[in-house]
Amino acid sequence: MKFNKHLLLITGVLAVMLVLAGCGNNSSSTKSSKQMAKDQTINLSTSSEISTLDIAKASDSGSLTPLYQISEGIYRLGPKSKVENGLATSTKVSNDGLTYTFKLRTNDKWNNGQPVTAKDFVYGWRRVVNPKTAAGYSYLFEGVKNYSAIQKGHLSANKLGVYAPNSHTLVVKLSHPVPYFKLLLAFPTFFPQQESAVKKYGSRYGTSSATTAYNGPFVLSKWNGTSDTWTMTKNPNYWDKKHVKAHQLDFQVIKTPSTGLSLYQQNKLDVISLSGEEVPTYKNRPEFKKFVGGSTMYLEMNQKRVKALKNTKVRQALSRIINKQTLASQVLRDGSTAPKGFVSTNFFRNPKTGADFAKDAYEKDGVAYNQSQAKKLWQQGMKQVGQKKLHLSLLSDDTD
Repeated sequence: MKFNKHLLLITGVLAVMLVLAGCGNNSSSTKSSKQMAKDQTINLSTSSEISTLDIAKASDSGSLTPLYQISEGIYRLGPKSKVENGLATSTKVSNDGLTYTFKLRTNDKWNNGQPVTAKDFVYGWRRVVNPKTAAGYSYLFEGVKNYSAIQKGHLSANKLGVYAPNSHTLVVKLSHPVPYFKLLLAFPTFFPQQESAVKKYGSRYGTSSATTAYNGPFVLSKWNGTSDTWTMTKNPNYWDKKHVKAHQLDFQVIKTPSTGLSLYQQNKLDVISLSGEEVPTYKNRPEFKKFVGGSTMYLEMNQKRVKALKNTKVRQALSRIINKQTLASQVLRDGSTAPKGFVSTNFFRNPKTGADFAKDAYEKDGVAYNQSQAKKLWQQGMKQVGQKKLHLSLLSDDTD
């Protein structure tokens, strides 16, 4: 297996957390997990700030995660990524798989009380694919009719294959069948956008809780665009509010797990993520929980900046010299596992056999640790590029 520009490191990251049962300001680890506190306020931490709440421009987890909590689209994902109706009440797909017709709920509202309609999806999708918006995830619309021509400037964004015959019917035309199209519709980039709010606030749209329109389970407040704390309260206008149990979510940015643990011990946080260093001490506590993730962490090779990285043997050598199993079990120590490939463990299953697709796609040679082979490949690659030494700079984020 040859690598184009990526070096696989680790996959199937587990979130290891301490969760105070009952959740609330007066909670303690001795309470029954079935007991509901009178004050359903949950104190949570997050490792990164919100950069934007503009659905068209959000591309990092720090922004996408709160958008899931305050917004909703046609579908939402249930257990094991099962597609469930969000704003859709019914879906009809043509026999050729190219036309989707959605009937939408009539009782969903924006946070300003105005109704959410099919036209909000049409406007939002057109805004995302408009090259002037520079949306980071616009490529997800690739299968929608006329997307490619719009991106090349050959057609107006108004020609995108989406239209609203009436206020609560949305029709989508695809250029070719997209088997995973329903899954895409549960992603924030495909959520509706309120045209009046976007135009009212202009460049300020999505930069604070006061300049953002949304329609989901919670209402956002106390976020000014740069603050590291914010609050979400139950949305009285949300169509499915009877199933929203928490009254309030209080967030604060905590970049260091040890700080989060200290606040947890002081009963100032109800849920925290633990680092690998802390797991051995707390793994036998009753409030210790494991949540299987579906992400793959990797290094991306900048072949434009470092010409030697264009060489396949150099990239293969770098991949083989990193012991991914040791990195997962002895360095991170948070339940992460070595990867079988780019496809994450627990991400998707073979619809016919039920097997984890990571196993089906396993390429041992592509992710193996082999020191002697790495040295040999390195020598061959460096000889081919005419260099004896290579200096690499790593760019990372600022969380532990």
